[in-house]
Amino acid sequence: MSRLFLLLLSTVLVACSSAPKPDFEIEKQTLHKRINAEGQPEFAFVVTVKSTPRMDLAKNKPISKKELKKFADYQRVEESPELKLVLEDTAVTLLQQALKADNYCQSGYNIDNVYWRQRSVQLRGHCL
Repeated sequence: MSRLFLLLLSTVLVACSSAPKPDFEIEKQTLHKRINAEGQPEFAFVVTVKSTPRMDLAKNKPISKKELKKFADYQRVEESPELKLVLEDTAVTLLQQALKADNYCQSGYNIDNVYWRQRSVQLRGHCL
């Protein structure tokens, strides 16, 4: 029984220690609210990530396989469609939390448009 417990514990520890590091860090988030001409509440929610530097390879010395793999795996939000989708999903989760904290759109909401900039995503929508 104790062997099974130790095996299970070691498996959990290995799984936790190999959890992926986030590929971006949220710099700020802002919720803008207004009432449109028809009297319907609207919002714009902007999430911006911190700038990530470009990864450059030294041109005057040979590149190891490890460095080449690291370079190939390196991604920035500004250049990666996959990271942009992850950021968009994160923004939706943060929007839900912000709307709940402000008691805005208590009956629900719809996201009408998504706008992208270099390091930010903006979700625009209206309350139901």
